[in-house]
Amino acid sequence: MLTRRRFIQAGLTVALGSILTGYGGYRLSASLQGTREALAALRASRTPLALLEGYREFRGVIHAHTRLSHDSHGTPAEILSAASDAKLNFLVTTDHYTPDIFTEGMQGLQENVVVTRGVEAPLGCTRDRGLGRRCGAVLAFGLRDPFNPDAFGRGKPLFDAIHDQGALAIIAHPRGAPDAAYFEWADGMEIYDIADIMRDRLVEVPRYLLDFLLAHAEYQDELFVSIVERLNWHLRQWDRLTRMRRFVGIAGNDAHQNLAIFGLHVDPYPLIFRALNTHIVVPTETSEALVILDPPLSEGRLLAALRAGRVFSSFNLLADASGFHFVARRGDAGQILGVIGDQVGMQEGTVLIVRSPVPGELVLLRDGFPVSRTVGRSLSYAVDRPGVYRVEVSLRVMDRWRPWIFANPIYVRG
Repeated sequence: MLTRRRFIQAGLTVALGSILTGYGGYRLSASLQGTREALAALRASRTPLALLEGYREFRGVIHAHTRLSHDSHGTPAEILSAASDAKLNFLVTTDHYTPDIFTEGMQGLQENVVVTRGVEAPLGCTRDRGLGRRCGAVLAFGLRDPFNPDAFGRGKPLFDAIHDQGALAIIAHPRGAPDAAYFEWADGMEIYDIADIMRDRLVEVPRYLLDFLLAHAEYQDELFVSIVERLNWHLRQWDRLTRMRRFVGIAGNDAHQNLAIFGLHVDPYPLIFRALNTHIVVPTETSEALVILDPPLSEGRLLAALRAGRVFSSFNLLADASGFHFVARRGDAGQILGVIGDQVGMQEGTVLIVRSPVPGELVLLRDGFPVSRTVGRSLSYAVDRPGVYRVEVSLRVMDRWRPWIFANPIYVRG
């Protein structure tokens, strides 16, 4: 069977043949240098934003594989080092099932990173074989006890068993899920997955590998910018589901560090961890003496934020998105009525406010359709009707807009 990763590796043969025919290395370097300069300009334009009153933000990665998966050899030391380099506060590992997950898997606070272990359980495929084959899965994490997904099959009992443990069920590789009912039983879905975008661009893989061989040492980040794309099918599906109920959208890194060419990793943990991040917004606490407390992140607070949809995803490869916020206020500067993921009642004077640390294209969508768009650092919108409102931010990189931030909705109910 020609799997995605085998196809990528096979593409190397085509790429190497191109080298022998006089590949335009100068043009490649010039293009990548232009990308580097564009990214440097974006990062230099970043202005730190004041903290959102009553909340704290944490950054992490969801969907990472370790040596406990059959298709990864990543050690705890390698993974934690990469997490530290990427300035992560949390990491959710989702290894393919083995009982060793619950005896040897990382869990709890590990070198200043809160690690939550989980399982990636297969849900089947939309086609049996060939390059068009897509396979879906469910990520189960926050499990209290050892969990063998094989004991529950691939139907509702599997999702019930996950929820019985107080865990989250997130659909991974959603386009490969063969049964629409899976989305009804889940808590959320990946709205972006690095493996999915690589699959969608199979025809370009040989070119990417050739570029990698010629320029990886100097332009690793710039090469990776080419997969920063908007996944339209995923977002349409997410918008459809959020119209019915809260349905959390997350970014899936699907980190394996298992694709190497001549000993050079195409997907090293440090790159994958800093390229794509999930940010959570966690409320601070107040003591009996009305003193504001700022307790550290814990697994419980992480899972509560994810379950509530207080999440935005960002391609921090382009620029640091920390400080971004999307809130509902009573008037432009009034009381906060809700933040990302919250449900608020429809009332006169409600204003949705977006603030971005880097100027870009800010788009506010209601029920999946744009209702306001501007280029800059801020957007305000007076709510005139109920709906599911979410935000996308794009940044200009050379001659095109690249997606940067996808924020979970604020649900305005009538």
